[in-house]
Amino acid sequence: MTQAAKKKTSMTKRIVSIVLFVLSAVLIVTSIAGFIIRGMDSTAARLNEMRTSAVVHVASGGLVDGIAAEANAEKLKELRALPDFRSMGMDEVKRQCAEAEAAARAEAEALYSDVSGVDTDALIGKIDTLETALAEYNVLAAEQKGVYAELYTSVYESVADWTDFVGEADDEALFAAMVELVPGLGEAENAIYKDSFIKLARDLAAAEQEKEDAELYEQLFGAVTAAVADWSSLSEIADDEALWTELTSLTPELAGQEAFREQLLADARAQIAAATIGEVTAEAETESEETATEASTETMVDYSYFVESETVAAKGDVADAAFDELWAELVKVIPDLKNLDKKTMNTIEARMATVVSSSSLDFSSRYDIYVAENADSVLAGSTAFQIKLAANAVMYLIGGIALLLLALVYTFWKPLTHKLGVPRTIITLFFIYLCLAAEIYNISVSLMLGNVLVRVGMYGILALAMLPGIQCGIGLNMGMTLGCIAGLLSIVISLQYDMTGAGALIFSCVLGALIAIPLGWAYSLLLNRTKGDEMTISTYVGFSFVSLMCIGWMLLPFNNTKIIWLLRGRGLRVTHSLLGSFAHLLDNFLAFEIFGITIPTGLLLFFLLCCFIMWLFSRSKAGIAMSAAGSNPRFAEASGINVDRMRTLGTILSTMIAAVGIVVYSQAFGYAQLYTAPRQLGFIAASAILIGGATVSKAKVSHVIIGVFLFEGVLALGQQIANAAVAGGGLSEVMRIMISNGIILYALTQSGGASRD
Repeated sequence: MTQAAKKKTSMTKRIVSIVLFVLSAVLIVTSIAGFIIRGMDSTAARLNEMRTSAVVHVASGGLVDGIAAEANAEKLKELRALPDFRSMGMDEVKRQCAEAEAAARAEAEALYSDVSGVDTDALIGKIDTLETALAEYNVLAAEQKGVYAELYTSVYESVADWTDFVGEADDEALFAAMVELVPGLGEAENAIYKDSFIKLARDLAAAEQEKEDAELYEQLFGAVTAAVADWSSLSEIADDEALWTELTSLTPELAGQEAFREQLLADARAQIAAATIGEVTAEAETESEETATEASTETMVDYSYFVESETVAAKGDVADAAFDELWAELVKVIPDLKNLDKKTMNTIEARMATVVSSSSLDFSSRYDIYVAENADSVLAGSTAFQIKLAANAVMYLIGGIALLLLALVYTFWKPLTHKLGVPRTIITLFFIYLCLAAEIYNISVSLMLGNVLVRVGMYGILALAMLPGIQCGIGLNMGMTLGCIAGLLSIVISLQYDMTGAGALIFSCVLGALIAIPLGWAYSLLLNRTKGDEMTISTYVGFSFVSLMCIGWMLLPFNNTKIIWLLRGRGLRVTHSLLGSFAHLLDNFLAFEIFGITIPTGLLLFFLLCCFIMWLFSRSKAGIAMSAAGSNPRFAEASGINVDRMRTLGTILSTMIAAVGIVVYSQAFGYAQLYTAPRQLGFIAASAILIGGATVSKAKVSHVIIGVFLFEGVLALGQQIANAAVAGGGLSEVMRIMISNGIILYALTQSGGASRD
C-alpha cells in the first residue's frame, strides 16, 4: 500500500471514529436531558393526569367492547332465526356478525371514547385509595407466595418417586411424611397449606402413574406390532377374547397386562382394518428420547395450589371495596357503565388494577401502560414531546453507550485484538450488547446473570476437561465424552441403589473418575499411535463411543424399576430425574442473593476448587513436564521426558475431569440424560475454552474461567433476547451452533495445521 493510500485510510478511519463519538455524545446528552425532565414536579403532575385519563379510558373502552360483543351476539341470534340460516355459509355468517360488531363499535366509540371533557377531580381520591389498597395487598400476597414457593420447591425436590411416596397412605400419614421431609410445612402459619399439599402429592402421583402407564403402553403396542407380521391374517378373528389370546401367544409380554386390554384390542382392530384394505398405519414409538440440554435448571412452581391467608384475603377485600367506590364514581361520569355484565366488569377490573398499580414501576413502564390506554391524549405540544423524551431516556442512554463502545473498539481494534484475540474481543463486545439489549426488551439482567452463573458452574468443569488435553499435546479432546459416559454410568449406579444427598454426589464423582481411568488409558494408546490426527481421531472416538453406549444402556443389568424400561424389565430409560437424589445440591449450598443476582455459591466454589487443583498441578513437576511434552515434543525428549507417557497422563486427566464434570452438570440440570445426549458436550467445552483465549496448542486455567462465562453469558442472554425479538423462537439454538462451530473453525485456521514436532 502506498503512502498516499495509507494516509487516506487513516483519515477515513479518523473521520468515522469522530462521527461515532459525536453521535454517542448526542444520544448520551439527550438521555441526560430526559432524566432531568423525569425529576421535575411538572412531569410527575402530567403522569398523574395520564393515570386518571387511563382509568377513564379503561372504563369507556370496556363499555365499547361490551357493546360491540353484544351487537355480535344479537346479529348471530337474528341470523339463526332466519329460515335459510342453515344454507348460509359459515364465512357469510361471520362476515355479517363482524360488520354488525364493527358498526356498533364505531357508534359506541363516537359516544364514549372522547373523555377529554370529563371532570376527573372526583376520581383522583378514589384512584389513590385503590392504589394504596392494591399496594398493601400485593406486598402481603407476594410475601406469602414467596413462602409458598419455597415450601413447594423443597417438597417437590425432596421426593424422587411420588407414586411410591404416596402409596396407600391416608391424608394424615401423607402430610406427616411431607412434614418430615420439609419441617417448615408443619409450622402453624403454614397450616393453611395442609389440604393443598396433600392434593398436590396425590395429583403428582397420579400424573406420574399416568406417564408410566403411557410409556408402558407404547412399549406393549410396539412389541405387538413387531410380533405381528401380517395384520390381515387376524381379520377372521371376530371375538375379542380369541384375538386377545392370539396376541398374547404372539407377544408373551401381554400376559398380566389386563389393564391395557381394551385399548390394545381397539388399536389392534384398527391395524387389522387398515391392513385389510391395504393401508399402512404408523407404528407406535417405543422410545422417546429427551435431549433438552438447554432447559431451565429451576423447579417451576405451580400456584394453582396456593391458598391466601386470612390477612391477605382481608387486604383483598379492602381492595375490592376500593374498586367498587371508584366504579361508582365512574358510573357518575359515564352512566351507561352500570349496564355492563359481570364478565366485562372482571376484564375492566384487571386492566384497571394494572393502570392503578403502575405507580410503583419505573417511568418508562408507567408511560407505556398509560399510552396503551390512549391516555397520551391529555398531553399536547411541547409537554407531549418532553414526556416522551423522558420516557425514552433509557433507550437513548443505551444507544449512546452502544455507539461509544463501537467507536472505542473501532478506534483501538488492533491493540484490543492483539491482547485479547479476535474471538474474545468480538464475544465480549457481543455480551455487553446483549446486556444492553436485555434492558430494551425489559429482560431482568440481574436474573439472567444469576442464570449465567449457574451455567458457568454447570459447564465449567466440562470445559476444564479440555485443559489437560491441550497441555499434553493431543489438542481439543473431543473424546472427553468417554469421561462423560463414565460419569453418567456412576450416576445410574447411585440411582440403582437409591442413594441420596451429598453421599450420592460424592459417590458419583469418585466412581465416575475411577471408571474414567481405564477408558482414558485405552484412548490414549490410540492417540499415541495416530499423532498429528488427534482432532479427527478424538471426534470419531467420542461419537462412536456414544453410539456404542446406546446399545450398552439397553444391555447393562440394572433392575431398579425407577430407571429401567417397564415392559421387559431391562434397559435404561433416556432421562432420569435426580430430584430426591442430589439435584441442585451444590447450587443451593450457601446460595445467597445480592443486587437481585442469585449466587450459586456451592456450585461456583466446587468449580473454582477444581480450577485451583488443576492450576496447582500445572505448576507441579509432572504438570510442567506434561506441558513441555505438549508444546515442544522434541525438546522434551531431549530433556529425558517420556512424551507418550505425558500424553497418556493428560488424556487420563481430561477423561477423569469430564466424568466429574458431567456429574456436576447433571446435578445442576436436575436430570441425567443417557444415549445420544452427551454427544455435543465436547463441542460446547471446546468453544468455551477457545473463546477464553486458548488455542489448540496452548491453554491456561484463566482461559477456562473467562471463556465459560462469556460463552454461557452470550447463550443465556441471547436465548431470551432471540425469543423476545423473533416470534416462534428457535434462533437461540442457531446462535449456539454458529458460535460453537465458528469459534472451533477459527481456532483451527489459526493453528494452520502446524505440527508440534
